[in-house]
Amino acid sequence: MTVLCRIGVALAALLSTLSAAAVAAPYDAAFIAWAKAQAVPLPACASIREGADYRAIAASLGRARVVALGEPVHGAHEPLTLRNCLFRYLVEEQGFTAIALESGLHESRRLHDYAAGGAGDAREIARNGFTWGFWRYPENIELLEWIRAYNLDSAHDRKVAIYGIDVSGGDADGAWARARVTLDEALDYLARAEPTRSAPLRENIEPFLGRFSAPAYRALTERERAELRRSVAQLLRFFDTRRPALVAASSREDYDWARQNVVAAQQLQVLFDVSDVPDPAGRLLPGDYRADAARDKAMAANALWALGQEGPTGRLLVFAHNGHIMNAYTRGGIWAVYELAPAAMGIHLRHSLGQGLLIVGTSSPTRVEGAGEPGTIERALARVGGQRFLLDIRSASGGPAGWLNDKQSISVNYTTESLVTPMRAFDLLLFFPLLTPSSSPP
Repeated sequence: MTVLCRIGVALAALLSTLSAAAVAAPYDAAFIAWAKAQAVPLPACASIREGADYRAIAASLGRARVVALGEPVHGAHEPLTLRNCLFRYLVEEQGFTAIALESGLHESRRLHDYAAGGAGDAREIARNGFTWGFWRYPENIELLEWIRAYNLDSAHDRKVAIYGIDVSGGDADGAWARARVTLDEALDYLARAEPTRSAPLRENIEPFLGRFSAPAYRALTERERAELRRSVAQLLRFFDTRRPALVAASSREDYDWARQNVVAAQQLQVLFDVSDVPDPAGRLLPGDYRADAARDKAMAANALWALGQEGPTGRLLVFAHNGHIMNAYTRGGIWAVYELAPAAMGIHLRHSLGQGLLIVGTSSPTRVEGAGEPGTIERALARVGGQRFLLDIRSASGGPAGWLNDKQSISVNYTTESLVTPMRAFDLLLFFPLLTPSSSPP
């Protein structure tokens, strides 16, 4: 990308931001007046063990099979606690059967098995089952323990599941150093279930296992990458053609997870193929949009896989950052440098589920510690007043709808912002007047 092109991209992003601020004003007062009349207060909930009556949210769900609930920042206590209490209500009162989290798919098998009644210590399971350091949040331990207790209660015929839907093997530095766990899992499964027939396929992939991370993958030649791609595709075909025999030699559940690990390996290879060498200073580069797009597309596919695991009557709560669950392209803020705006997970889910998906964005004018820099959405909702509340923006019309159909900014991690059209990006908005940090690690 030329210097002039980069300047053009930056200028366009600046003008877009200024435009959003300019068009927000005429409808701002009308939106706030409407929101004050429509806002539904939400009861506080101290923990999932106490629970809360969230019929106000349930009334907006309809028969949506998937509810995607966002958080504005990772590690804030209030959104995590609300998620837990809402999930309990959805399970006990609305027939929801599973929760899917922004955490590695492969790693979440540990959470899934423990929640189903498997042996182990919850904190140790969480340490190995949650990625991105999310095991440090006690609210996640609490969620895991509640699901397990629910499933062990003989009064509950339908058990509840937990899944991770993020790309596997992730780490903070973007190296995906543990990506090979997806292939290891699939190969180990085949070695147990059908060792003789699968031997040639396993032998083809084994030389690549030590080079299946982002930095090592970049060192592969195009021919080696193509060979790995063919080998993984052959592995997936083997799972599909030998499905009856493999299920008979193991179990339906073990087969499904092992096969999805092959899919997860393909997702990682797509991610590696489009990932540039990271900027040494940690800044985003114009071409980094490709990696974001690949990750969110993979997350959507994994969420749909989890829904499929739950069968035709299953209902799923998806919990991830607002930037993933929104039905929008990522624009503005630190992403203004991108050559193209990548599609968030919510776009893919909306395409697949239509009105079977309900998207709930979460907003707060303050960051976890200290004063934040709220976007236009946070500033407007803060003027609505009151404590935590729910706002169904689908019913807006006239001036309020005009404001919601213009570009607005929403705070992201309280260090930057994203430009969205609220009425397209979200169906409902949850507002917290204040966020506090998740309590100390267990």
